[in-house]
Amino acid sequence: MGRRTRRWVLAFLLTGLLPAALPARAETPAQFRAAVSQIAYADPGTGQMVPILLLYPTRDHVQPLRRGPYHLNVAPEGGPALDSVPLVLMTQGPSRNGLAMVSVALFMARRGMMTAIVTHLGGMEPGAEAASGPGSGRGDRIGTVPLWPELPLQLRAALDAVLDSSPMGFRVDRQRIGVLGYAAGGHAALAAAGGVADPGRLAPICAAHPDDRTLCPAGTKTTVAASPKRLEAATDPRIRSLLLMDPIGALFADGALSRVTVPVRLYEAEKGDESGALQVARVRGLLPRPPEYDLVPGAGHYAFLTPVPASAAARFGAAVQDPPGFDRAAFHARLNDEVLDYFRRTLNAAP
Repeated sequence: MGRRTRRWVLAFLLTGLLPAALPARAETPAQFRAAVSQIAYADPGTGQMVPILLLYPTRDHVQPLRRGPYHLNVAPEGGPALDSVPLVLMTQGPSRNGLAMVSVALFMARRGMMTAIVTHLGGMEPGAEAASGPGSGRGDRIGTVPLWPELPLQLRAALDAVLDSSPMGFRVDRQRIGVLGYAAGGHAALAAAGGVADPGRLAPICAAHPDDRTLCPAGTKTTVAASPKRLEAATDPRIRSLLLMDPIGALFADGALSRVTVPVRLYEAEKGDESGALQVARVRGLLPRPPEYDLVPGAGHYAFLTPVPASAAARFGAAVQDPPGFDRAAFHARLNDEVLDYFRRTLNAAP
């Protein structure tokens, strides 16, 4: 990726898709400023270069980046403040808004961790990137069989790219690498940590829940007919800790998570799986070690995404809508601190 292309992609990611201003709240004090850098990984299936956004601690001066009501203060290509840092990969799986969890990434960067926001191409339709721009995640393959084995392979390739990158890669402590996975990204995280998915489970789920857009969008019925059987385990020993938010657990059969032995923290939105298709409780029951578990009262599936101001809500549709009575901003006032505390404990990342 040339320097000019790299700068264009970085500018696009930061400005075109930025989901929200950070809500005011009491929080763990920031020790650093946040720097941002752009790298890319080669998609194992297509060879296409896919963007990764790195956020990391810096002492350099920051500048505001704004689009409409949104803004954040970062140092583009800022100098790293630390010689050794833990790394947390962040994945939502295929998504139309790949930066919808940027607030927690910034929060951790300002407190001494590196975060890498990973884009996935598995949900794209042919030609969607050309039409919508890099990292748009536009597509309708979220319910199709080919997507599922691709996700952990993409996550592994992204980790390789981060560790090989300069000047940040050599600063990552290889013994302190975690993954934060939301929805399909939670499935990817579990598969990368040793979970064995069975895409054949998708067909009966979609038959029972044909209107469920999370797993079974239009066209899935014809795709699942040729479902492969159980996939091979692909444990990445570099991953030492998982934090999962409403992960898709439906494709994991009995015994499928027996090799996931790293620490796990599991968040479940109380109203996030009303159709029963995600099967978050199944993940909890299949893990060989009981996870840290938090049921978020009153929350919908999108509660884990950064709050947006009311003036911008129309742009983001269902992703900014919460069940009546649920205060997403108040939830995030504690969520970021909990995420930071968990990864500090499990990755032995002292403040």
